[in-house]
Amino acid sequence: MTYPPQDPFSKGPQDGDSSPYGGQQPPADGQPPYGGQPPYGGQPPYGGQPPYGGQPPYGGQPPYGGQDFPYGGNVSKNNLGLWSMILGIVSLVCCGLFAGIPAVILGNKSKQAVAAGLANNGTMATAGIVMGWISIAFSIIGLIVQASTGFSAFDNL
Repeated sequence: MTYPPQDPFSKGPQDGDSSPYGGQQPPADGQPPYGGQPPYGGQPPYGGQPPYGGQPPYGGQPPYGGQDFPYGGNVSKNNLGLWSMILGIVSLVCCGLFAGIPAVILGNKSKQAVAAGLANNGTMATAGIVMGWISIAFSIIGLIVQASTGFSAFDNL
C-alpha cells in the first residue's frame, strides 16, 4: 500500500502538536530551513581566488638543496666541533691518548672553520680541545707514574 507523498515542511498539526518535528520548535535565530542553502558549486570562491588549477607558480625560490643561509652562513662543518667534544668526553672517560689527540686535532680544525664562517659552534670545539688536553696530560702523568714504579701494577697479572 502506498501513501501519497507528504511535504515534510508543511505546518499542519501532527498528533495534536502544532510542530511538524514532534515537539521540537523551529530555530529562533532566523536560519533558513535545510533546503535554503545554495548548491555546492554555486558559491563564488573566497576572496576572488582562482580555482585550484589556476594558481600561478611560486617564483623566486631556490630549488631544494640550494638554500641560502641568511643567519651565520653555511654551517656545513659543524660536525667537526661536535666530534671534537664527543672524543674529548670519551678520552676523559676511558680512552686517554687514543681519543684525546683526535679531539684536539678536530677541535682546532673546527676553530678554523668558525673563523672562516663555515661553522658556528666554536664553544663545542673549545670544550673538545680542553677535554682532549686534560686527558692527554692525565695519560702522560699516568705513564710516568707507571714507569717510575717499574710497572709494578702489572706484576699481579
